[in-house]
Amino acid sequence: MHLDLNLGRKVITRIPETSEVSTTDWDKLTPREQQIVKLVATGANNEEIANQLYISTITVKNHITNILSQLNLRNRTQIAILFNSILNYS
Repeated sequence: MHLDLNLGRKVITRIPETSEVSTTDWDKLTPREQQIVKLVATGANNEEIANQLYISTITVKNHITNILSQLNLRNRTQIAILFNSILNYS
């Protein structure tokens, strides 16, 4: 998979500063939402996540929508980057 360098820069600049999102934000997520964040960070799509967790893809979409809202993010790429930054700062 090839990511356009300019696109990557745009995504990174739209991610909240680490001071805005911290491990306390991680703690606000339910255990199920935390599982989904971890799977999103591995690159799993909604169907793969649903199969691994034995839930429907609609439920996965609902969880991702809730995660994005709670963490003030726009897309799953930001979820993955944020999760990895939390791991690095913990």
